[in-house]
Amino acid sequence: MRQHYPHNIILKVKSNVAVAGTSLSGFCTGALLGAGASLYFTGTECTKVVYTSSSSGSTGYPRESYSTATIVRSIISLDWSGISSVASFQFPLPDQLPSSLYRKDGNGSYCCVSYQLQLQLGGREIVEVVPIQIISKPLCNPTPSPYVEDHVRRRIMLACCIPKGSIETSIKVNDTRLRIGEVMKICLELVNNSSVDIKWISCQLFEQIDWHSCEHHTSDTTIVASQKVSGLKGMKFKATKQAKAKAVSPINSDHKSNNVISCEAFLRVPDFTLQTCTGNLFEIKHYLSINAQTKCGLTNVNVKVPVQITSPRRSMTTIYDYLIATEDRG
Repeated sequence: MRQHYPHNIILKVKSNVAVAGTSLSGFCTGALLGAGASLYFTGTECTKVVYTSSSSGSTGYPRESYSTATIVRSIISLDWSGISSVASFQFPLPDQLPSSLYRKDGNGSYCCVSYQLQLQLGGREIVEVVPIQIISKPLCNPTPSPYVEDHVRRRIMLACCIPKGSIETSIKVNDTRLRIGEVMKICLELVNNSSVDIKWISCQLFEQIDWHSCEHHTSDTTIVASQKVSGLKGMKFKATKQAKAKAVSPINSDHKSNNVISCEAFLRVPDFTLQTCTGNLFEIKHYLSINAQTKCGLTNVNVKVPVQITSPRRSMTTIYDYLIATEDRG
């Protein structure tokens, strides 16, 4: 919310939500000209990391580390061409601003990116502050970035040392560069040349935020979209009798056998997903995880595919819904 100070000063903006690369506009009123009014746009990264410190012979106890980094601090020109007590402004926002965010983990650590307008009098006293929500600039017609993996053999081991054969994977992802609301299509084929059964297959989209303060680091990882694969064909989850009867060392794939699993999955990027980006104190990463689950004690097939989530392709009338979703999630 806007913070007021005991001065006859009003600072108003046309909208408290803006996209990087567009403009902020508004006006301020009051006894400004004679007071040496200055208007600034500021952006700041703030992090807190809770860590455990211990000395020799003593138990650990929690400590906190804080860090701050400046993203932007720009003075905004005030237009006094009209009434002397009213000054208008229009400020072009830099293109590369990261989106506003606030994320915390379960340990009391947090990561924050915030922006605000600050009205100062006499070059020192801040008399009015207006928070601004920033959405990072959308990519203009981004080039699709598909992912293809053909016939990659993955060994299956019992207790990390006893070979049980192999599972061969072929994966096609239509695009790994997505906007919020878009759908990722995953085509998957598994050839089970092991002596173990596959219990189930899942596709999950993960969001990971890493941040640090001084030499201390922490992270928070969440699943933003998930689907257990359906529509299996062929022998589905079962290993072939031939594979169980043979020696379990890796063998050549036989694509004409009945131990082939073919399926598709579709993951929609939800509205609350943050954008992939890197700041001074934090990094937001996304990746697709494809997992074929075997029995306990056996190797699972797990494939990680990096994904880039860009800004939402939305009009300004729907960006408010996006901000509400991200604030509710934090």
